[in-house]
Amino acid sequence: MKKYFISTIVALIAFPVMMLASVPTGYYNAAQNKTGEALLTALYNIIKTHTKLSYGQVLTFMQKYDLDENNHILDMYSTAVYGPNDNGSSASNVGEGWNREHSFPNSWFGGSSSHKAYTDLFHLYPTDIRVNSQRSSNPFGECANGTRLSNGDIVAKGKLGPSTRSGYSGTVFEPDDEYKGDFARSYFYLATCYNDEISTWNYNQSSSMLAMNSYPVFKDWALQMLLEWHRLDPVSQKEIARNDSIYSAKSVKQGNRNPYIDYPELVEYVWGNKVGQNWTPGGSVTPTNPELTLPVDGSTIDMGSTTPGNRLTATIDVEGLELLQTLNVSITGDGFSAYPQTISAADAISGTEIYVTFNSNNPGTYTGTLTVASNEVSATVTLTAVVHGTSIDVPVATDATNINATSFKANWNAVTDAQTYTLYVSKKGYVPPTPTYTLLLEEDMSSGSTTWTAYGKTYEDAANGCFRLGTSNGSGYIISPVVNLTTSNGVVTVKTTASYYGSDSGTQMKVSVIDGNENELDSETFTLTATDAVYTAVLTGVASPINRIKIESLASKKRVQLKNVKVYAGDASTAKAVSESGDENTRTITGITGTNYMVQNLTENATYEYKVKAIGANSQSDWSNVIEVTLTAGQQYERGDVNRDGQVNVSDVTALINMILGVIPMNLEAGDVNGSGGVNVSDVTYLINIILGVI
Repeated sequence: MKKYFISTIVALIAFPVMMLASVPTGYYNAAQNKTGEALLTALYNIIKTHTKLSYGQVLTFMQKYDLDENNHILDMYSTAVYGPNDNGSSASNVGEGWNREHSFPNSWFGGSSSHKAYTDLFHLYPTDIRVNSQRSSNPFGECANGTRLSNGDIVAKGKLGPSTRSGYSGTVFEPDDEYKGDFARSYFYLATCYNDEISTWNYNQSSSMLAMNSYPVFKDWALQMLLEWHRLDPVSQKEIARNDSIYSAKSVKQGNRNPYIDYPELVEYVWGNKVGQNWTPGGSVTPTNPELTLPVDGSTIDMGSTTPGNRLTATIDVEGLELLQTLNVSITGDGFSAYPQTISAADAISGTEIYVTFNSNNPGTYTGTLTVASNEVSATVTLTAVVHGTSIDVPVATDATNINATSFKANWNAVTDAQTYTLYVSKKGYVPPTPTYTLLLEEDMSSGSTTWTAYGKTYEDAANGCFRLGTSNGSGYIISPVVNLTTSNGVVTVKTTASYYGSDSGTQMKVSVIDGNENELDSETFTLTATDAVYTAVLTGVASPINRIKIESLASKKRVQLKNVKVYAGDASTAKAVSESGDENTRTITGITGTNYMVQNLTENATYEYKVKAIGANSQSDWSNVIEVTLTAGQQYERGDVNRDGQVNVSDVTALINMILGVIPMNLEAGDVNGSGGVNVSDVTYLINIILGVI
């Protein structure tokens, strides 16, 4: 058994030397010079990737590696002597067999055998079946007069009773002193390896110890107890050997390590008395081969083509091996920009992205250079972009016709190679307000997400036309690409079209804005309905380009169905798109294929101005001249518009003939097309020539 006092001091001095020989070179480089939450995040990125074992492989591992020098099972819950094959599933008394114990109860993370934590060896241990059953899912703790099971000479290594630690009064299981440190380091490992999701593990009694956040993860009473256990029961040779086996055993290999066994002092730098001091494991460690694997040095990325004033974007992957130093990102070339400007070694090792944009108002072919470098590594990438010129002629706007009190027809000449025209109309003297919001992202999730990244339990449900967050086994969430909130002083609006799945009434969806380190800056939670509805969250991030949006389901078996997400810079909670019929002051009409357009529903008797530009396949013209038109109650019609529908076409010929034949009433003003003072066949000829363009 481990003893406190002198043995503790000796162990704390001796173990770092012993463990350094077992730690792979460069394994913890990305965690150096960090402290507190940043150190926790760096360690998470180092150990999060590992092989999920089967439950049978867990048994195989324990039978082979959880043995003492006499090949007996190292049972952490009783004094019984077990052989590797004495495992079972039930027992009435202590000493009747051992089984696999989740020291962190599996119900606390949902209980699903598909979850990686279900078979994570760093919290699974061989233990007495009966004591394991007594412990059940009760949290670890300390109790004064708990029940300790026994069977003759065989005694449990632990007791069950009411907590005596301030901060929690429920039932707890207190392991014996010799294994308290082992269990504490298991809990610190879980808080690190599953740090991206542990804040959602709100099952059964997990809330007794977990604070439902990503840092510091534990409630204060639990954290202080675990720190004490870690300090009083230092790392043993058993833990060191087991750590190495989990990392590299040939037959059953999980492939990651427990940093708090390799470097016990890390606990203090993350949670304890050295938070605020940067951690370095016995001085600097020189990587054997620092390498920047992406982007590829000397490569070229074609960002494509655009028209003046329209932006191009590209995402460039960054990945590295055994890096120690921060990478600096720089870019040259007119119109090119990149974010972020720096990338930490940890982020590069884990894999991250650079967002490159290009924008220019001038036609031409552009070249830029992106450099990603530190004193260790560097890569240079050539960027290209093309801005097509305004080769289409500028149309000429002509006088308005068919003017009345609330409408007029805008006219212009045809332009060669124009596919459509865009008309802009504005009330004279009207100054459009400065937009208070700008659409940054829109994602149609009816068949899944294409630009957002999914985490945890998610499901592409094309049959129901949605992207589902959460399954019957756990919760899930998505994170957007970065959004720039510089111009909106950090304010962002997220409009989410969503509903709950099936019969999951009471489903809650949380919408958050997070920073570059995925720290939550602001959030809003909605209780969803069974039918699709739009949920609007106005949040405050940071006035910079590093914001992201996170949307999550808050509980297992409470599933969110996403249909569409729009993200705006600014407060767009009352945003309304300008439509042709909905704005009396100004409007833009696109996609016009002819050379005129009837503008209606304007302010009565007001004065308006209009201009037009031509749109081609790959270019567009400048705006035309401006035409002023004053609306008047006395209706004015274009010559030849016999039927007064605002158009001159064959239907007017029919109306004119019917007027001459007496089928419809005579209207001298409308029918006297040639201005002769009468209405007859000569007016029909004149009208046909107008339609044919002869006149």
